[in-house]
Order: sequence, then C-alpha cells, then structure tokens
Amino acid sequence: MASNLPDQPDKISADCPHCGYSQLESAHARTTFCRKCGQHYSIERVLSKEAASIKEPGFFARLTKTIAGEKERTIHCHSCGHRQVVSSSAQSSLCPSCASYLDLRDLKVAGPYARTIQTQGTVTVTSKGDLASVRVACGEAFIEGKVRGRVVCSGEVHVKLKGQMLGTIETNKLIVEKKSDVEFTRPVRAKSIEIVGKASATIHCDGCVSILKGGMLDGVIYARAVDFEHGAFFSGELHIGEKAFEQAELLSPQAPEQVGLYVEQASDLPPTPPPARAAPARRRA
Repeated sequence: MASNLPDQPDKISADCPHCGYSQLESAHARTTFCRKCGQHYSIERVLSKEAASIKEPGFFARLTKTIAGEKERTIHCHSCGHRQVVSSSAQSSLCPSCASYLDLRDLKVAGPYARTIQTQGTVTVTSKGDLASVRVACGEAFIEGKVRGRVVCSGEVHVKLKGQMLGTIETNKLIVEKKSDVEFTRPVRAKSIEIVGKASATIHCDGCVSILKGGMLDGVIYARAVDFEHGAFFSGELHIGEKAFEQAELLSPQAPEQVGLYVEQASDLPPTPPPARAAPARRRA
C-alpha cells in the first residue's frame, strides 16, 4: 500500500550569522532560531547576503591562470592529509587515498558570509568582508576584513588588517603585511611567521619567528628560533628552544596536529586574555 504521507521537504544548511553554528532547516523556512546561541535570524536574508558576498576572481587573476596553462601544483587532502599533484587549471579533484571531494576554486568574500568553507584554492577576505564561519580550510588566505572562526591553511596566510583579529589561525606560514596594526585575540599557530607590520599576539611557532626591519610585535612567543632584523622591535615574553615550545603545546587546551590533519572544532569560546606580566622585557634589535 502506498503511503499517503507527504514527502519530507528538502533540507538546507543554515549558518547562524551571530555565532556561525550550522544547522539543517527546511528549504521552505524563512526564519529560525539558532540551536546554539538562541538568536533569531532570517534564513532568506542570510542566503541572499551570502550569495552577494561571494565573487568570482578578478580579470587579472583569471588571466594569470590562463597564461599559466597546464602548470601543476601540489595540494593536500583536508581529511587525511594525502598530497597529490594536479593541474593549475583544475576546479576540483578526488583524493586517491580517502576518495574525498576536493574543491580547488578561489573564493572572494566581499560582504557578510557565514558558511563553512573548504577549498584548496585561495580565500580572500576584502576590507568590507565579514567572514563568520566555524571553520575555513583553504590552501592560501588573504585577510583584510573581519574573520570570526577557525582558519586552517596549508599554505600562507597574509594579514593586512588594522584592528582585532577575532578568529583562530593555524597555518604553515603567517605573514603580517606592512601597514598592518592587528591584535590577534587568540593564540596563533604556524610553522613559520614573518612580521613586517605591527602585531600583538601569543605565538606558538614550530619553527622561526622573523621580525623584519620596521616590524613590531608585542606579546608572548613560544618558538624554536627567532630572527630579529636591525630596526625590528619586540616587547613581551620570549621562550626559545624545542623544550619551551613542546611545554607550551602540552599546556595548550588546543594543541595542533600537523597542518591538514586538524580535528574540526568550533571556536565558540570567548577570547582568553593574555597572562599578566609583572616586568615585561624590552629588547630592540
């Protein structure tokens, strides 16, 4: 006997613009309440804003890829960490190890956007962008606007921002660009860090922290090595060496694994204030 019950409506993913929590809602729903923070929001408004926020790469970016032709690049799977070589013009691929789908497209956020992003391409957040995703996994990132959530990058993260960086950054290499004046409210994790502008942060670096000429850093450094150029400025606590770095990782509540093998975790806790320092040391290179 055929069932007389109506078919269930299709589900869509609705990400809360307040906290970034993703939940499934009916495709016919117009508004909802977030099951995590309890805030009310309009699904239609969020979807329309998100659609207008994502833009295709500019003409010069497309021209560069066209000129590059069939050059190859190395990518890694965000699920299992397997590396493979693909064409630079490819838009997607499959991981030969775990069969996961790999998106290779570039994304440009020029407005409010509150959806999880996972791509091997480049994610660009413009000065007017407001990215509030729980997790952003990408191959490279350029940040000039607001970011709230967790950014996991297998390549380089370039930050050119004046103000607070509310999101968590875990990357292979972090570059704080010239003319930046950024305060990282959460610990920064990277294999190498290069500072040309001005930054305030707690840094966990499994490599070398380099402050170039004109660069300024105020905060706490746990690193295996540091390199200060003539004209660089550092103020705060400095912990150098393999033992100091390993001890900091053991004390950390979110010790990272290798880049590309992170366990997905929501960054929904309020920023932790930096530890009080009785007599901060100042040294000028």
